[in-house]
Order: sequence, then C-alpha cells, then structure tokens
Amino acid sequence: MKKRRAFLIGVGAILIFVGLLGEWPGPADPTLPHTRAFLCVLGGVVGSAGFLMTTHHGK
Repeated sequence: MKKRRAFLIGVGAILIFVGLLGEWPGPADPTLPHTRAFLCVLGGVVGSAGFLMTTHHGK
C-alpha cells in the first residue's frame, strides 16, 4: 500500500510539473480546456488522492 500512495503522489507532482513548465499551444477547439490547466488540475487530484490515502491509512 505504501508504494501505491507514494506512486500517486509522485505522478501528481510530475503532472503538475509538466503542466507548469511545458510549452503548450492553445486549444484548437475553444470548448476544450487548456492543456496546462488540465494537467495541473489532474495532478492535483491524483496527488490529493495519494495524500488522503496516506493520512487515512497511516494510523
């Protein structure tokens, strides 16, 4: 279980890092979200899931 939690936190951090530092073109379709914002939100959700698993099962 510890490996899964660490993996989720690591993947979340990598997604945020790539989203912030990558050069992403604007969306071709205005209804699509910007890639930078999508990766940051996705990284936050994945990292938060790993963090919540750590705090919930760490007791």
